[in-house]
Amino acid sequence: MQISSSLKHDVWHDLTESGSYEWWYFDALDESQDCSFVAIWYSGFPFSPYYLQQYFKAQRSGRSHSANPLEHVAFSFNFYEHGREVINFIKEGDAPLFSASRNEPYARFERNEFRFDESCQTYVLSLDFEMPSRHKKVRAKLYFKVRPLQGNKQLSRYSSSMHIHSWVLASPSNDVSGEIEIHDGDQWRTLRFKGRGYHDHNYGRAPMNADIKHWYWGRAHSNDLDLVYYITTYKHAQQEPFSFLLLTQGDRVINVANNLKTLEHEQGKNLFSPSYGKRFSLINSRIVFHIEHLKALDAGPFYLRFNSKFSLMREDGSSVEMTGISESLHPQSLNSSVVRHLIKSKIWREGKRSMMYTLYNFFAQLVDFGTKKIGPVVAQTIAEK
Repeated sequence: MQISSSLKHDVWHDLTESGSYEWWYFDALDESQDCSFVAIWYSGFPFSPYYLQQYFKAQRSGRSHSANPLEHVAFSFNFYEHGREVINFIKEGDAPLFSASRNEPYARFERNEFRFDESCQTYVLSLDFEMPSRHKKVRAKLYFKVRPLQGNKQLSRYSSSMHIHSWVLASPSNDVSGEIEIHDGDQWRTLRFKGRGYHDHNYGRAPMNADIKHWYWGRAHSNDLDLVYYITTYKHAQQEPFSFLLLTQGDRVINVANNLKTLEHEQGKNLFSPSYGKRFSLINSRIVFHIEHLKALDAGPFYLRFNSKFSLMREDGSSVEMTGISESLHPQSLNSSVVRHLIKSKIWREGKRSMMYTLYNFFAQLVDFGTKKIGPVVAQTIAEK
């Protein structure tokens, strides 16, 4: 894993290799309103069953360039409120839906874009999309004010020897503000968002499922502290696991470490999701770091997203307790045709009709309707008590 934290690497790399991928990831948490969101732009959507189908077809036929990443661009947006998923939007399509810059941080998918305003050191996200299958619309303007790190160029020396996959830790700490408008049924509601956020960028010249076995990642904020961890294990024994942990305070790096020993204390398993470490630790001579996954915000046949609790004990005896967002991915599960078929239930592919997508959103809409009906009744019951 090649690590970089320079904004000059947060540009589009325009990868053309069959199965290559690239994405820009933003998330933020508003603790006062108990809500959070995740927005991702993709050039070469690595989790697309349609892209993977083309890749495997190319592998069988020996044609190395028939799985074109630009035929599988995408945008996703998830919004969570009070521990419940309110918006789960993923749309994929061909090259005309997407544009990006090789010279500055910028990407667009349809009417959804982000750009970096260098004059005020801020990422500006402008979102505007519809979910016809759920009768929902979203509009948003969000500002990620960057907290630059001192000595960030030194982070590259913590890279592993394998450089097929790259991680640009562009802006691990941001002050986030803005508005999110959600149209649900027949009314708009506006949420004024104010919280802390995170942004990074990943890309690779080969499919993740070709050599990555398991991928844990997470981040948390607490007062003026920010923490990021990253663990990757590989399918092939000759490739050593990659681990990384970064703790910052304001613009200073407090702790940074790699090659930590990973210990899993308890395995978890959801009905339609892969097994994962419910509690695990990262340890070296200077740091003891514990993670506990508290609640699944989102789940699929190859990944899970959690609210998690983090605990860090440093060599000076001080400890830090934090909560944040973490993810568990099993890219090798994507090799299964059954898993790829299940994933179609959450992806709106431009120009493709999918019975899985139609059925999933039909039942999800019923759940939404039930929640709206039950919510007021529960609130009234609590008030009466």
